[in-house]
Amino acid sequence: MVDADILLIAMVQLAEGVKNLIGERGANAVLRDAGRHSGAKLLESLIGKLPETVDKEEALNRTCLIMEEEGFAKSLKKEDGKIVVEEDIFSDAVEGDITKSPIVYFFIGLVEGFVQFMSEEKAVLKPESVEKGKFVFSYS
Repeated sequence: MVDADILLIAMVQLAEGVKNLIGERGANAVLRDAGRHSGAKLLESLIGKLPETVDKEEALNRTCLIMEEEGFAKSLKKEDGKIVVEEDIFSDAVEGDITKSPIVYFFIGLVEGFVQFMSEEKAVLKPESVEKGKFVFSYS
């Protein structure tokens, strides 16, 4: 069985490879979209079909709880119109400046995909502060 840390490093390197092929903006868009799709599919595989949809705020609350429980970060909290992520799983695998890594947009896409699966409303996240070990995203 492959070690989870090796898979994380491979994912981050894949994101960097996409950036090298199509540029930073293209990689951010592609990985965000990939995160949206895989987030919804992952959540469906974890919990199955939902008996009801919830509003966006509740979906964001549940997303934070589920992603934290599943180990995507040590802490995911919805605070004052922001999502605060601490000790995420990807930061340690990023070499160099994380603010330029498209893996941040993959993480954003995962959150958006989870919300989209639970709600008929879409959440759109925007990075406000990105540093190794702590992301702050505003949402609308």
